[in-house]
Parts: sequence; structure tokens; C-alpha cells
Amino acid sequence: MNRSTRRSFLLLAGLSVFLAVETPASHAQSGPTVWVVPALTRVARDEAPGNRREIELWAGRGEYESFQVVVRAPTGGLKNVNVAISDLEGERGRITKASLTLYREHYVEITHGSPDRGGTNRPLGPGWYPDALIPFTAKGRTLRAVPFDVAQSSNQPVWIDVFVERETRPGKYSGTVTVTSDQGKATVSLSVNVWNFELPRSPSLLSAFNISNDTSSNPRVFYGDEKLNQELLLRHKIMPVSIDPRYEMQFMEQLGLKIARVEYFQHATYGNCKQPPAPSVTDLLSLKAKHQPDLALYLHLGDEISDCPNIFPILKQWARNARQAGLITLLTAISLPELLDDGSGTGHSVADIWVLLPKQFVSNAGDVAAALKKGDRVWSYTAIVQDNFSPKWEIDFRPINYRIYGFLNQSVGATGLLYWSVNSWAVGPTKDPWNNITYIENGKPEPPGEGWLVYPGVEVGSEAFVPSIRLKWIRKSVEDFEYVEILKKLNRGDWALALVKTVAGDWAHWSQDPEAVESVRHQLGAEIDRISSGSKAPNGPASEKRR
Repeated sequence: MNRSTRRSFLLLAGLSVFLAVETPASHAQSGPTVWVVPALTRVARDEAPGNRREIELWAGRGEYESFQVVVRAPTGGLKNVNVAISDLEGERGRITKASLTLYREHYVEITHGSPDRGGTNRPLGPGWYPDALIPFTAKGRTLRAVPFDVAQSSNQPVWIDVFVERETRPGKYSGTVTVTSDQGKATVSLSVNVWNFELPRSPSLLSAFNISNDTSSNPRVFYGDEKLNQELLLRHKIMPVSIDPRYEMQFMEQLGLKIARVEYFQHATYGNCKQPPAPSVTDLLSLKAKHQPDLALYLHLGDEISDCPNIFPILKQWARNARQAGLITLLTAISLPELLDDGSGTGHSVADIWVLLPKQFVSNAGDVAAALKKGDRVWSYTAIVQDNFSPKWEIDFRPINYRIYGFLNQSVGATGLLYWSVNSWAVGPTKDPWNNITYIENGKPEPPGEGWLVYPGVEVGSEAFVPSIRLKWIRKSVEDFEYVEILKKLNRGDWALALVKTVAGDWAHWSQDPEAVESVRHQLGAEIDRISSGSKAPNGPASEKRR
């Protein structure tokens, strides 16, 4: 071999070595890029990939924790993508796949954003938002969860719920999530630290979320009567307004059902100050007898009637009859002085439960304080965009708007949540709710996501509603509320409330930093775990720290 030939051979050999080294890297780049993000992070379709490959979660028994796995496609895209999660293994047992639920996140386009009133809480505006969650168990043909394709340079997030079963022992449990595709695969890691305490089956934060029926269709569709739809809300720690009495015992024992409406009666509403005569005590007792005796039942007296003084005397009769029948009275109104006596001579207010907007808590702080001093209960609710400071439940507001309600309710002394509808697409003429998230009322569109926390299941082959990510955030807010309730019972309530108020002072002063809110929740959980485990406080005996 002459010098020239030998030199050519070496160059070719060098090229061969270079190709051998580079080929695997090139192949890896043709496969999926995968990373993990926390539950309160929204991932845009086109944002740059992250580099976080593992996530650590903390939860008590009977609690849900969630996170997201994001799949990004390289040039050329991805085909036949699927996602699988392993059992989570620990030294004292395992969290099986039966307790792990996967969903493909479905993006919806917002073309008309919420009104921007300035102030401290402003909407994000039009754009594409991940919101609907298609369960991996769904078998729909129109919209399926897996396998899915991902267009080049695009992201597809997958939402994962981890439920810590009540029998799970404290400790650390670890596993992996594997993403496969025709172009390759990738894995990320997960660990769940189970604290030594348990959340009660029945949440302390009560609620009343209405399921709307479609009465304009032919035939009519009674979504609110469907057992699976009622069950979906209960699994998210939310109480449906109406419950079929046939299922009450099961729901109370298995899903923590705690309160429901006795029956719907026509009553005055916003802009309609006409109140029918009160239902008789006999009729109310007859309706009550249809329900489980241990289930708390309320009668809704009226809706947003603070500006209807002409009906106040009639409302008092409603309240008196309801109490004689052993029912709770609920009124969506400000606890005005004129309504703090039902005329029975017992000193009862017209309402046992007052339901107010955040702005009413602020503008009528004295009235709220007077009701609480009497022993009345106060709940909060939200509807459309009525101020520029309180958290909103429109889709184009930051995720923290949904999560913060649990802490805010603790701070202001509220013990419940009300929401007028979870499926407003059944009320207004909304075509194709999976791709047109616009609820029309009185001929004009409402802010996007108003009254809209679930999607119809038929498109994904489900008999029940399909949840939104926003419903998951609300569920977590209910669990946040529970942490404080547990600490109150452990004589650490003052400490817990002081900590909560650093991120949720009142309706006008609350943090929009997800990490700050998560930090507070973690500190609360760690303190419950410390006390439950019989450990001393880090800086001295527990008795000293409580002073």
C-alpha cells in the first residue's frame, strides 16, 4: 500500500468511526423529546422543550397528586405515540397502575378572550389552551387518547393522576413513564412520597355544582340525572346539586357525598324579583323522606336577589317552612341586616348558608362578619368576570385562579363553593363543544369557559362527562382546604392560617405564583405528617412551637 492509498484508507476509516459514533445520536434526535412539568403548568403547543426528566410528589392517603408528561416531535413528526406508566414501588409496598390514570390533553382554541378589566388579575387572551382530558380508557373513534401522532416541532402533554389509596403505607414510591413511538422511545421518572396521614372521604369544603340539562334538544338530554356524571364530580371531591336518591347510600359510603339539594323550586333570580309562595311544610317533608336520613339537604331559596327587597317577607316564610321540615336554607345573596331574622322568634337568619361573590365579600364585609358572628355559614361562588382582582374560572386566566380557592375560603371564613353549571354547552346553542368553547346566552357569547368544567363524553366513546384540567385544579383546592382543617383539629390552626394568608390574604390579595402556593401546601402537609408521626418540631418540642 503506497502512501497516497494508505492516507485515503485512514481518512475513510476515520469517517467510518465518526459515522458510527454519530448515528445513535442522530437516531435519538429523530425520536420523541420528553420532559415532565407540575400540574399547575400549562404547556403551549409550540413552546421550547424542557429538560426536567424526573418529578417528585408528596401526598397523604386518600389524596390525589397530578403531573404532566410532555411529548415533543422532531422534524418529521411522531407516529403511533403511546404512554405507559409502571407500578410505583416502595420498601413497604406499591402504588399499582390501578391507582394511576392517564389522559391525553386536548387543545381548544379561544378566539374571543375574557374582558380585560385591568387591575391585578388579567386574562391571557385568545390562543390555544390545553383543557379537555381524554382518558386512555376511552374507545372513541372521533377523538381517541392513544395512540396519537404529533406534528413536527409540536408538543402533546399527557396528564397523570396519582391516587394514594387509603391502605398505602407511608414512604417513598418510585416508577417510570415510558413514551413509545414509531420513531423511538424515551422515559422519565416519578417518585411519590406518602405522608403519614389520611384525608377524610367526605371533604370539609362543601360544594354545590350544577349539572345542566339540554332541554332545547329533541329528545331532551337530562345530563344531571346520569349516575356516571354525578359520580365524576364526586370523584373530584365536588358535590353535584342534585343526586338521584337511589345512589345516595353508595355515594355517601364510597365517594363522600355530604350535601345535596332537596328539590328544585321556581324562585326569584337576578333581574327577576318574583318569588312564588313558599312550599308547604308537608310538601317539604314528603320530598325529604325520599332521601337518606343522614344526608344534609338544603332548600335553595333564591338566586342573586340582594336587590329584591319586595320579596324579603316571602323569603322569610320559605325559610320558616324549610326549618320546620328539618332542611338547611341556602340563599345566593348578601347577608343584609333585613335578612338576618326570619321572623320565627328563634333568632335564625333567613339563610343558614349565604353564597356571595368575591366582590360582595369586599363591598359588604360588615354584613359578612355579622352573619358569621351569628353562626351562619358563608360560601363563595364566581360567575363571569365581574371585578379586576378576584380569581376567575374562565379558561384564559392562569391556572392558579382555580387552585387558590381552597386557601382563600379558609382565609375569609367561607366553608363552601357554589357553581352554576359544569356543562354550560348544554344550555346555550353550542355546536361541537370539543372545538368551539363558546357558550351563548341572550344572543351573545359569554367569557370562554364560563360554566364549563366538563366535556360531552360521546365523542370519545365515554358514557360519562370528560373532565377538564380546570376541574382537576379545583379538586386540589378542596384538598388544600382539608390540610388546614386537619391542622385545626391538631391545635395548629392558627399557625396554618397564618401561613396560608401569606399566599391567600383575601379576595384582593393572593399570590399568582404557583411555586409559592405549592410551598405553603407542602409546609402544611409536612407539619401534619410530623405531628401524626409523633416527631418533635425542628426547633424544639412541639409544645413550644405551638405557643
